[in-house]
Amino acid sequence: MNTPGGTQQIAAAALGDVADVLPGFSTGERLEHSQTGTHQVVLSRHLTPGMPYSFTELDAFRINPGRDARRYEVRAGDVLFMSRGTRNVASWIESVPEHTVVPVSFYIIRPTSLLHSAYLTWFLNQRGAQRAVGDIRTGAGTPIVQRSALLQLRIPLPELDVQSTIGQMSSAMVRERQTIERLAAATTRLHDLTSERIARALFARAETHDDD
Repeated sequence: MNTPGGTQQIAAAALGDVADVLPGFSTGERLEHSQTGTHQVVLSRHLTPGMPYSFTELDAFRINPGRDARRYEVRAGDVLFMSRGTRNVASWIESVPEHTVVPVSFYIIRPTSLLHSAYLTWFLNQRGAQRAVGDIRTGAGTPIVQRSALLQLRIPLPELDVQSTIGQMSSAMVRERQTIERLAAATTRLHDLTSERIARALFARAETHDDD
């Protein structure tokens, strides 16, 4: 929308107006993998904040819910938001098997057609949004972001093509960071190995000299 001065004004909406916010699945006890489980579980260790998640068999973690879990099943396009603790980051679902659930520590955010999943994920992970989320966390011990408060979080709504571009840019930047971190770790290992070899050679020479 253009204002009389010619500048573009971006609309904004409460999250609850452009997405459903659903709870994760609660078992009341610690989750344990079962080879005969009927439902796959997406765990926090499977996710990289800001990145799309696609299931692989390496992530297999299955449970038998013991009750109707359809309300808690996730699907492609859902955004997973960590509701517990102080690290309230988001990722989004690219592909998962049928009958996949997430633990109660997550909210399942299901955007409407007005909101791109990758864009919403990017926005929720930004410092400004994280500060706003911090302001609505409650409780001592393990803080929680109350669903009623999260529904009121204001989300800027640029055009969908702009949202898509921002989402792609965000994923590319996360991948770049991961590549740089892997290269840095590999460089550190190489430096450590080189130093260790030099030290061993020096000690070996010193021992040979002592024997002489």
